Amino acid sequence: MKRSGKKSFLFFLFVILTSLAGIWAENKTIAVDSEHVRKVGRTYEHSKGLVLAFSASGIEFNVKAKYLGVTIAGDSGVSGSENNSSARIVAFVNGQRFFDKMISKKSETFTIFDEDKNVEGLVQILKVSESANSLAAITSLTVNENGIVSPAKERALKMEFIGDSITCGYGVDDPVKEHHFKTSTEDATKTYAFKTAQALNADWSFVSVSGWGLVSGYTGDGKKNPNSVIPRIYDKLGFTWGNTIFGINPGNVSWNFDSYQPDYVVINLGTNDSTYTKKNADRLKEYVDAYIAFLKQLRQKNPKAQIICCLGMMGDDLYISIAQAVSKYSSETGDTKVSALRLKPQQMSDTICADWHPSEKTHEKASKVLLDILR
Repeated sequence: MKRSGKKSFLFFLFVILTSLAGIWAENKTIAVDSEHVRKVGRTYEHSKGLVLAFSASGIEFNVKAKYLGVTIAGDSGVSGSENNSSARIVAFVNGQRFFDKMISKKSETFTIFDEDKNVEGLVQILKVSESANSLAAITSLTVNENGIVSPAKERALKMEFIGDSITCGYGVDDPVKEHHFKTSTEDATKTYAFKTAQALNADWSFVSVSGWGLVSGYTGDGKKNPNSVIPRIYDKLGFTWGNTIFGINPGNVSWNFDSYQPDYVVINLGTNDSTYTKKNADRLKEYVDAYIAFLKQLRQKNPKAQIICCLGMMGDDLYISIAQAVSKYSSETGDTKVSALRLKPQQMSDTICADWHPSEKTHEKASKVLLDILR
């Protein structure tokens, strides 16, 4: 018996709607909140998403799903195409890099994996470019209908790394020393800092800005650059040269130190200061005094941490001054949980990266030296 035209149309519509319903039911949106993910590094919870500031900030979570996507918002500097305001975001699944993207749009959804069978394990989504030039926010996750997302476990050991371009991973993916800064060639996960935290199975938090120091940022003419100093932003969510996200400037947001108390604080500052201090006795004393003042600031905010003051990957001109600062600080305060560590300068044979910055091999060597002390 033939169906009437109307019945055929209704049957056809039913089939289409049923198929669409199946498609719509395939995926579900997961909020980026404490019920589903664990925050790492300095981040900020906004109603529109989780703001990522300093290098290596992001989220960790356990997943069991066939499909995983992430929606990421770019900052006020995005222009639709990659530039030096584009944040670089990477995702690891069980330690393997699944995803590496530059964020060039106000909002974009990316697929991390799409498989026939469930992928199960630890996922890390991290911003590996520095906050000064790039901000981003994770606004949501997406999994298939039966997918499961839960927060990763907190690690027993916690570390904080304070530094400059070296700690940011400046140019680590550009093995041409004559090349210059790009957010696309920064990767904080290839630095001595991240490698050390990984080796110790420790949580991490970065406070680092390229070109910055303790008493002066980088200067080409020897004149003091007093605004580019880490102590003035240490208690902030981050720093930016002008970009904002959701109207937020991270330099105006105070950081809650109670939310993250490190067992170890590693300072790697002095490479940029040396362009100002040179061998001038008065300036060297100024650097020592600034270092002591910063150690006091750190101790106030991190009462239980062991503090390690290192220098040397791009030159160790100020290492003696650091050792003096540590000695004077300990004598003055009685605080013996502070030490100095000289790192070996990078070698041409290990490759020199953009603007004469360390290669991943150099970072690996520095991490081994640091690990020997920590262990």
